[in-house]
Amino acid sequence: MNRDGQLDLVRTLTLEVMAMARPEKMATFAEDFAALAISGGLIRVEESLALHRPRSQTLDTTLVAGMFFQVLREAEKLPAGTPERVSFIRRQAKSFLATRLAGQIPLSQFFRLLNLIEEHVEGYFEEARSGWVGGKAVTFQNQTPEPAEDIFHTEALRQSLEALPLIPKGRRKLTGTALERFLQETRGGWFRLLDFEARFGVNKKTAWAYLTQLHQAGILEHNGEKANKVRYMVAKPFRR
Repeated sequence: MNRDGQLDLVRTLTLEVMAMARPEKMATFAEDFAALAISGGLIRVEESLALHRPRSQTLDTTLVAGMFFQVLREAEKLPAGTPERVSFIRRQAKSFLATRLAGQIPLSQFFRLLNLIEEHVEGYFEEARSGWVGGKAVTFQNQTPEPAEDIFHTEALRQSLEALPLIPKGRRKLTGTALERFLQETRGGWFRLLDFEARFGVNKKTAWAYLTQLHQAGILEHNGEKANKVRYMVAKPFRR
């Protein structure tokens, strides 16, 4: 995986942590992370701790990103597969965040944060692996645009989405048109529940409700896996 991919993963993971644990710092997140990224993320956790020792009980972008850079680089050197590397990063993040966030966020929120970290990291290593084994990992970045008509029966897909009584009502982002655009962006590949969550800014329960409805309506296929291994794809009748 190139440096851009690594940087993007660290930024995503840091953003998840800060948004959940310290939402008041999101206003300066981009600036704070950019300052760290300039150094290539070379700052380590120990250095981050030293830099912020006067207010060591706080959690900031540099500290969190420094931790993720360190554990990601250590995980990439492990002579092991994706599950072991994901487990290593989750374990290290759990230890670090438990120390920094103990008593500051609810336990349910803490474990949701760990699950988000695990899902992002798994996707990262699967994508890296696909580069040399030809796997099916999906990314929505750096793809050569291809006319949707060459991939999908767009009119049939549009009509099926329009005929679907979307639930729950009142969500402006989740219209038939927005869903069609999202599905076109998958380019006919597998995507995760987390991808849907991030795109529409909804929680896991809402994302699952929509995807289940689309699956039951025959618009999506399910890969038959469970938990964070679940993937969805536009159903075969709509693909060329």
